[in-house]
Amino acid sequence: MLNLTRQERFVVRFLIAFFIIGGIIHLYNTRFSSKPALSNVDSIKSNLVDRVARNDSLYFLESEKTVQPEIEKSQEININTATKTQLMQIRGIGPVTAERIIEYRESEGIIKSIQELTNIKGIGIKTVEKIKNEVTIE
Repeated sequence: MLNLTRQERFVVRFLIAFFIIGGIIHLYNTRFSSKPALSNVDSIKSNLVDRVARNDSLYFLESEKTVQPEIEKSQEININTATKTQLMQIRGIGPVTAERIIEYRESEGIIKSIQELTNIKGIGIKTVEKIKNEVTIE
């Protein structure tokens, strides 16, 4: 048999038997199954339509969410009267820095200029430049 070793002949016979049994099972399923062969395709198609509909709605929901924060960010926050949560809405200001701003206000009084924020630990010139359009001092 084509000069194959005993083990190779065994593997070839096993593979042939495997494919024959698989073919028989496939024929049995297609002839004697109660479901038509295309019903699986229809269910896949309906699942895809549902997914596309959900993804489209998620896309529009996400785009609405991204527009909403832009509107909120356009409102300037008064550094001298803002609470900790209001200060945390400013880009680059986290909970620790917001707490430091409040402590600075309590110890030094009202902040007179935006540049005075550089006196607070954690706020440098770059941060002041980044937030100057989001904050106001009154």
